[in-house]
Amino acid sequence: MIGSRINERYKILDRIGGGGMADVYLAHDIILDRDVAVKVLKEQFSRDDDFIRRFHREAEAASSLAHPNVVNVYDVGEENGLYYIVMEYVKGQTLKEYIQRQDGMKVDEAVSIMGAVASAIAHAHANHIIHRDIKPHNILIGEDGQAKITDFGIARAISEATITHTNSILGSVHYLSPEQARGGHVTYKSDIYSLGIVLYEMIAGEVPFNGDTAVSIAIKHIQTPLPSIRERFAYIPQSVENVIIKATAKDPDDRYMTAGSMEEDLSGVLSPSRINEDKYIPGYLPDEHTKAIRPVSDGESSGNTTGEETMIAGTPLVSASDGKEDEAPQPVKKKKWKRWLTVTSLLALLLVGAVYLAFTWIPKWLHVDEVTIPDYLIGMPADEAEEELESLDLRVQHDTVYHDEAEEGTVVSHNPVAGRTVKVDTLVILRISEGGEPVEMDDYTGQPYTNLEEELSDFRSVEVQTELNRNEDDETVLRQFPLPGENVVPSETDVILTISERPVETMDNLIGLTMEKVLDYISDHDYLIPEFQEEYSDTVADGRVIRHEPGYGTELEEGTEVTVFFSRGPEPESDEPEDWAETGNGEYEGEDFTAVTASMSIELKSPGNDEADEPQDYNVRIDLIDSTTGGDAETRFDETVTIEESETVSLPVTLESEDEVAYFYIYQDDVEIEKSPIEFTYKEVRDAQNNG
Repeated sequence: MIGSRINERYKILDRIGGGGMADVYLAHDIILDRDVAVKVLKEQFSRDDDFIRRFHREAEAASSLAHPNVVNVYDVGEENGLYYIVMEYVKGQTLKEYIQRQDGMKVDEAVSIMGAVASAIAHAHANHIIHRDIKPHNILIGEDGQAKITDFGIARAISEATITHTNSILGSVHYLSPEQARGGHVTYKSDIYSLGIVLYEMIAGEVPFNGDTAVSIAIKHIQTPLPSIRERFAYIPQSVENVIIKATAKDPDDRYMTAGSMEEDLSGVLSPSRINEDKYIPGYLPDEHTKAIRPVSDGESSGNTTGEETMIAGTPLVSASDGKEDEAPQPVKKKKWKRWLTVTSLLALLLVGAVYLAFTWIPKWLHVDEVTIPDYLIGMPADEAEEELESLDLRVQHDTVYHDEAEEGTVVSHNPVAGRTVKVDTLVILRISEGGEPVEMDDYTGQPYTNLEEELSDFRSVEVQTELNRNEDDETVLRQFPLPGENVVPSETDVILTISERPVETMDNLIGLTMEKVLDYISDHDYLIPEFQEEYSDTVADGRVIRHEPGYGTELEEGTEVTVFFSRGPEPESDEPEDWAETGNGEYEGEDFTAVTASMSIELKSPGNDEADEPQDYNVRIDLIDSTTGGDAETRFDETVTIEESETVSLPVTLESEDEVAYFYIYQDDVEIEKSPIEFTYKEVRDAQNNG
């Protein structure tokens, strides 16, 4: 899947999760230029037409939800038998991972996150959607700390699919409501039960019920009372345990009526006035509701003509048909009318007073003011945001998070979110930026700079300095700042790299130098490979350089071989007759040599193109070494030449001895041509002179 495209729109970048039902991939939406999460159903579901039909229906319904704590569903589709859902990509971790890393959470934080999740579930219920599979694995915690719940509606398609499709129930049984465990009707209150189990796990660090099999765990949900979290953690307020008890009551009628009422209860659960409230007992009635009814006396009619006993509030009623004759009723004394008038007046007065209290004072006693979370806190300095919230009679807690974009000390996010109406004294968690997250500086030394440009793009700036160095390849990192291993924030760090630049060196003119000078030159250029030879010379003193290969001006590279020819002085006189004769190897010997001068021709061609379509203009420079230059190259020609196919330039050359050679170094537009230098021997110059 990695690298492929779905619907020619979503490019799959990486696999980021998965389970029994689907695999989840990070992808990039090419059209909207944003990262998304793509959930791809596994093959066994793709073959079930009934499941696919339900899957489409539920996923499309879930896409209608719009809530800050719900992962948005962008798209649902199919391609070549591949069924997928495109969702909002939340960069962060699951609540399950968050709980495991902390081994339980702070009470304030757990209550805040559960309040946001309960708000999302209330929104879904208002849109007639039951989640059915609420668990920490389906709740994502973004890098900003905001909780978002995912997989709305998809659990229904799973629960209605055949059991052969998946064993995903094993992962969800820890959060299953008793009615779900029995296979009964699932209602909105089933989600509320799961919320209570999740809240328990967030605080305790583990689920309340465990077992060897899914069946054993399900039975505990049905039969076993929820373990008291306060027995394990005495510091937890009774009000928080009451929320868990009420949400996880075995009988749905004893739970919160709605997820919204649970959210409302959570908003004030940490208020000081509630911390020590009485423990909530599901199904418990106050004393006046459980008071036993007095048995009917022998002289009173029970209204029961069957002779059966009836149990009312635990007290059996005795049947009136016990075989005895009824005694005659005692005559009722006639009450005086004045007594009735007094009693009636008092009752009326009490009734009026009660009504007045009910509508005037009691609401004031019970009423708790509400405030709305401001929508301008994000980006504010933390102390200013705290003052703003405290002015609204809200409590504030700070959490710090790393953030690459938000300035250090400013608010990145908060929970409850902006626009939420909460009770006064509600705890608001501000997440404050610590700036970018520090990372350890990598070691870039020894690496080619060209391979690092993308990796260095995260830093605020990169300055590159060059340093001549013939021991390293071009653009190799020699030094860096900051040093390797230092902790840095890339977005706030300026990097300085010193990279190598190999010097471009050319061959010096060694003609006429002594052996000592040549050795000094070779020592300074230790990347050259020298070779020394000797020749007789009538014009160059003994022990000095006659010539060298490569010649003057040649660009040098690592491992270049340099052959240096030293003079042995004049050749000893021979007994051979001194007549002019050509030897078998093309050299001449015999008579005394005299200086020869001739105009030697050099052909110039257009570089890389022997037959140019149009004449080209080139700057041509020709440097010459002959007997007249004293061993140094002198420029004898420097002009702009128009070359169509080829042009010829003729220059005078003077050589005084058969051992001398003339060198022409030819440059076109300051670039030495391939066949340079061109050599002319004494014989060639003499022949040219003789031929006019």
